[in-house]
Amino acid sequence: MRNYLLILLCILSSCFAVSAANNPTAEQQYEKASKLYKSGNYAEASMQYQNLVNDGKKSTALFFNLGNCYYKTGDYAKAILNYERAKKIAPADEDIEYNLKLANAKASDKIDPIPQLFYEKWWSIFITTFSPTEWSAFAIITLWIAAGMFLIYLFAKTVEKKKKSFYAATIIFGLSLCLFIVARSANRLIYNYSFAIIMDSSAYAKSAPDAKGTNLFLLHNGTKVEIVEEQEGWKKIKIANGNTGWMSNEALENI
Repeated sequence: MRNYLLILLCILSSCFAVSAANNPTAEQQYEKASKLYKSGNYAEASMQYQNLVNDGKKSTALFFNLGNCYYKTGDYAKAILNYERAKKIAPADEDIEYNLKLANAKASDKIDPIPQLFYEKWWSIFITTFSPTEWSAFAIITLWIAAGMFLIYLFAKTVEKKKKSFYAATIIFGLSLCLFIVARSANRLIYNYSFAIIMDSSAYAKSAPDAKGTNLFLLHNGTKVEIVEEQEGWKKIKIANGNTGWMSNEALENI
């Protein structure tokens, strides 16, 4: 009987080992992809990283490394797409910004954006210095500090100490509110606007959501567009210079 149990345990162990080999964890897949990337096998590495993305995995490092793989293999549209996805998670990351500029330089379309007023540009730079999560964390920390100062005010035994703690609590509470506003603005800027990358080698923007619509302008793969409106099978896009048109869903991939 004991021998049968040992045989059964060996069989079960073998089954689990085969199952683990055929179904690696996300961490194992990521490590395998990273080894392939370091060895210069960018095409195979991109397939491994892409499988993780297809399975719903999201992280700055994953999108950044996948973008690097596509850049190395000359697929600049997919490189831009993944750098943009990485930037969405970590908007202040300098490495992502630098590689994105390199990839954008390879794109065919050079569209001059509508000039921003100096304060609009400054505000955009400022609120993307940190991610919305980080701004929210700063706001919560300052709120707790303000609460602590208010407690000191309540239990202070001298008038002077009460005054100082009250003023400190008021100022820090005001700072906390400002940080919450910045966090909300950063969240709206990064997440509440829908953008996509053109993946077709070339695609016309149409005057209407119809294949027979008039061709307005031609765009090429790697160009970033804003999604303004959606209808079945079509998206109304807006490019950096303000021009709008309709484009088939098949030509685009959302960031």
